[in-house]
Amino acid sequence: MTISFWKHHPISDQHGQTLAHEAIDFQNKFHFDFLKLTPAGDWLAVCYGAEDEVWENDAVGRRKITGFPLKEIKDFYQLQAFTFQEKLLVEIIQALEICCRAVSVPVYATIFCPLSQLIQIAGLDLFLKVAQIEPEAILAALAVINQNTLSVIETAAMKGVKGLYYVTQHMQTDLLSPDLYQQFGKPSDEHCLLKAAEVFDSIIFHLHGHDCYTCIAKDIPKLRLHCTFNSSIKNSMEETGYPIIYGLPASTLQQTNTEQECHDILKKFPHNLLLTCDCVLPIAFPDEQISLWNKAIRSLEC
Repeated sequence: MTISFWKHHPISDQHGQTLAHEAIDFQNKFHFDFLKLTPAGDWLAVCYGAEDEVWENDAVGRRKITGFPLKEIKDFYQLQAFTFQEKLLVEIIQALEICCRAVSVPVYATIFCPLSQLIQIAGLDLFLKVAQIEPEAILAALAVINQNTLSVIETAAMKGVKGLYYVTQHMQTDLLSPDLYQQFGKPSDEHCLLKAAEVFDSIIFHLHGHDCYTCIAKDIPKLRLHCTFNSSIKNSMEETGYPIIYGLPASTLQQTNTEQECHDILKKFPHNLLLTCDCVLPIAFPDEQISLWNKAIRSLEC
């Protein structure tokens, strides 16, 4: 079993060098099997003009989007190709490059799927309205976002990135119906994931949330699914045919005081090839607890 954890680095995550140094320091402290660079979750949306607040002590380091660049239907037709001069895009590519040069383990880039990017720049209410009255506008916007996402994937690979952490925030029944995701999300995901399989060694597809459904193309090479363990979705996840990584909640990870307690918890969850969190560790999650789990996993290898 391999192991890796990650945290957000708010404030630092607005600048390539500082984000990279935080990530490298975290990796050097714990010697995980790979380093996942974790920018702010809206980093690609910001490249389209989304506005967000300065980090305000959110426990896991998230930033809230406060301004959506898409305000009406015509705006969906006006998205532009990235020039790669977008400030935050320059910073995150720089951070990936620095990390790849500095560590000996694979580096993973975090990229949100095109549909989640679109909802981040439009807001869910406007997205749902446009999807109902003019779906062609959704498809036009996604065509541009798809191409930009593919360009980011290719650029990351050229910088030495070996893995992709691909995120959907909206494959959840309380946000989007499976039919809407099937119509708009699945085709763009398939396009991006197939490109990622060409240029990366590994893909982790993170399904964010607790009430997720599976709307995933078949036979994507190198793909593993990552989600919170939930007995109600276990069967549907396994029916995809992909290896599943069930991340442990921070509350569970904090329950242990000994390696044996770590091993006992692992026995209660489906077998994982990778031990990690269910999404991202809280900023204040104690180093001692990370070290304990790291030691417990390494002892299983002996």
